[in-house]
Amino acid sequence: MSTPAGRASVAALAVAAALAVAWVLPPVAPALLWPILLVVPGWAVISAAAPRIDTAGRIGLSVVLSVALSTHLVFWLSHLAGGYGRGVVFAAAALLSMPIPIAAWRGRRPPTLGTLRGAAPVMLVAGAAAAVVGLTLGVGLWRVTPEGVTAGGTNWSDLGVHLSIAETLNSGDNFPPEVPYFAGVPLIYHWFADFHAAILARAADQFSIPAMVVQSTVLAFALALLVGSLARLLLRGRHAKRVAALAAGLAVFGGGMGYLRLVGDVWNGAGDPLTLISTGSYDNRWLTEWPYFRIPSVMGTGLLAHRATTAGLPILVGAVLLLVAGLPAARRAVRGWRDRPALLAMAGVLGGLLAPFHFFFFPAFPLIALLWVVAGGRLIDRAAPRNAAVLLAPLLLAVPFAIPPLLQAGGSGALQTVTVWPSAPREDGPAAVVFFYLTNLGVPFALALVALLHPWVRHRLFLGAWVLALFLVPNVVQVSAVDFDMNKYFQAMWIAVAILAAWLIHRWSWPAVVLVVGLSVPSPLLAAAWTASSDLQVLTAAELRAAEWVREETPPDAVFVTDGWVNSLTDAAGRRRLLTFAPYVANLGFRPEQRLADVLEIYCGGDAEQSAELMERHAATHVVDGSRPGDCVAPVDFGTSPRFELVYDAGPRIWRLRD
Repeated sequence: MSTPAGRASVAALAVAAALAVAWVLPPVAPALLWPILLVVPGWAVISAAAPRIDTAGRIGLSVVLSVALSTHLVFWLSHLAGGYGRGVVFAAAALLSMPIPIAAWRGRRPPTLGTLRGAAPVMLVAGAAAAVVGLTLGVGLWRVTPEGVTAGGTNWSDLGVHLSIAETLNSGDNFPPEVPYFAGVPLIYHWFADFHAAILARAADQFSIPAMVVQSTVLAFALALLVGSLARLLLRGRHAKRVAALAAGLAVFGGGMGYLRLVGDVWNGAGDPLTLISTGSYDNRWLTEWPYFRIPSVMGTGLLAHRATTAGLPILVGAVLLLVAGLPAARRAVRGWRDRPALLAMAGVLGGLLAPFHFFFFPAFPLIALLWVVAGGRLIDRAAPRNAAVLLAPLLLAVPFAIPPLLQAGGSGALQTVTVWPSAPREDGPAAVVFFYLTNLGVPFALALVALLHPWVRHRLFLGAWVLALFLVPNVVQVSAVDFDMNKYFQAMWIAVAILAAWLIHRWSWPAVVLVVGLSVPSPLLAAAWTASSDLQVLTAAELRAAEWVREETPPDAVFVTDGWVNSLTDAAGRRRLLTFAPYVANLGFRPEQRLADVLEIYCGGDAEQSAELMERHAATHVVDGSRPGDCVAPVDFGTSPRFELVYDAGPRIWRLRD
């Protein structure tokens, strides 16, 4: 049909058919439904706004807008419906797919091949980023072996946190969510990246791991596109495409000089290179002697392990890109560039929606926005009040998500001022701190500092202020119990670092550029190799079988007592537990000491009746009787009490507390 109404009717029928097929046949949901949750609504919004942003940036914005909008829509629809489930996900998908028939009515089309060809350099970089992230996580995030399950790299310690959030949400009895590894308290920290992965998995009625891999791959692709587009918009000029590609590459693949430890280890005979790479991180590492490398790269942690950053960083960059496109600097405004209030509103909305994705990056957006306004000479002009209102009003969307964790951090004492980031070697003196930062941030950081000395860098004041402000944040304030977490601000800073470094080298000879890249990318790539190849076990084969039994045979609202180790069979089973590794709990602003004492008493108090009373106090229903806390003086024999029923004994025994 060639008429607008005919095209719209066909599109609407196609969407309805796709949703119906995906509902009946969940395995096809990734092909039919996931694009709606990952790309479609964002592309519709960007197409309608028609911003002064290149194709790469529009595609990147389509992804981050779609991820943010779909997750928030499912969240609020779940509240309206009285619970989260597959029906809510499909209802949200139906609403989010409405732009498809509208686009058909108006005759809108996706980007043409010619348009994409114009963005080829940065698209190639983004494709490489997606390939590295997708392949690394595909082989290393959840590897089932005859001995059990391994998770490569930092995911050995981080995966259980993220998997437990997604799986308990999809189990059907954890919305609004409690902390799945500290049952009984609300989950208020940044958890929406895992929620979005859970939504994808629920749509396909599958385990969350494949959804996490696909989601991370798409977001890595979007991050590279957005950085390249922002660099091109800021720096412009004849070589803007080259700068964009270099900036995208350095942002995603660049890092510090942690690889020097590998050189030293091989030189000192610590092992062969392949074994060393597969057994330790050469990006950032703790508990080592000098030289210290403690700042992880964007790739090494942000895209491969810390899922909040995987989503939060591209959302942050997308909001900044919309801001820059919507509010030209004073010099450009004089030459006829008009303000775009719609883009400012979109930037504010994206910044507001960022809060539950990343607690640290949410305040970074208004800070960067202020720097742009001041550096661009737009703070006190006639349009400033209107622009401020349009940009800042949507940040109120963050209130339900930003205030609770801020109050939690303040009440727990985690919110405090510091003098130099505590993870830096402060006790060794100023020279050691300077050396630490130069080596941890590496060649791109040094190049960025040199670029700031060059008067020809467009928006030099803004980019320099961005670097300085976000470098200072972890060196003056701490908002979590674990000071290492403040490294996220270095990753937000890294975007400006990559843009500046790319500008400095974009006219260098190719051998010189290759040398810079060669000195910048080894550490992140070594971290990726470690993530893909290490065999750190998260579950034994017996625990994996027990997890499958728990998923099938226990009610979704069951709460388990476990030994408090970082990984547990409950994470994969989608069940809550009383305790995990205590620093993880403290990092949420909760005090784990009493829970630690109670769990120790349940396992090691010598009195099964007392164990039962403590479990009732915490609303726990089951206890996993495998490993016990390390300082177990009087192990409890749960079989001596009629209060406990042995319900599983094919590996770690599982006892149910009788009603």
